[in-house]
Amino acid sequence: MMTDREKWHFDLHGYVILRNVVSKSAVDHMVKRCEEWQALPDSELPIPLSTAGGYPPGENASRALINPEYVDSVYADLQLNDEIMRIVLSLTDNCPQHLQCALIQNTRHCTDGGLHNGAEGGLRNPANDYQAADGRVFATFINAGVSLVDVPAGAGFVCVPGSHKSHFAAPDDLTVDSGPPSVVNLPINAGDCVVFTELLRHGARRWTLDTPRRTVFCRYVTSYASWSPGNGPAEQHRGLLSDDLYELKEMASFRTRKKVVERLLARLASN
Repeated sequence: MMTDREKWHFDLHGYVILRNVVSKSAVDHMVKRCEEWQALPDSELPIPLSTAGGYPPGENASRALINPEYVDSVYADLQLNDEIMRIVLSLTDNCPQHLQCALIQNTRHCTDGGLHNGAEGGLRNPANDYQAADGRVFATFINAGVSLVDVPAGAGFVCVPGSHKSHFAAPDDLTVDSGPPSVVNLPINAGDCVVFTELLRHGARRWTLDTPRRTVFCRYVTSYASWSPGNGPAEQHRGLLSDDLYELKEMASFRTRKKVVERLLARLASN
């Protein structure tokens, strides 16, 4: 389902940009909910919404809201977005698992966002891999970052193109503010999505606008991958998820094709 050009670009650079994958009305809704949730202390967030710090955590770190798909149907629908799933299905050989959704807000005061990737902290293992052969590309940990705001040039997401295939440590003086060709900045608009392998070295330049940067990260792995803490949907909140999203969150044995995948493939084929 990925085009030949998308495969070429993803293999070469470690990411692809999908334009206008979310409608303006859906973006406006998600922004409104983000404003409501970000205004609440942790103790007043609707269950099972929770928070996490930025990278690295600290006083001026961005605030991430975890599990918004459990408490809002628009965020839930985003996890099954046709354009995003078209890429995710291709990259996982039709064996995806929804790992997490994180709604992240950055302000001008946030100082986190340094370059990092999934190879740090001992995560370069068979459950976090990238391969390309025989006209196909394969990634076991995929991030789909959907912007809820327009991101101007010089701000927001940056990456080191091709670093998902690097076997050498990055230079100490390489930062989010380094320039091309080592580091590239990807200006995008509200509703656009950057899909990238977690092995890609990435980060974010300091936000300079008065209004916050808001990004939804939809994270997927192969259906047979196991991550800690435990995989799968939160059983005590089963009633908050659709059958499709619940199944997408479940682990499955190697090469098992989920029913939700069959439905997604049929829907994509009809479009």
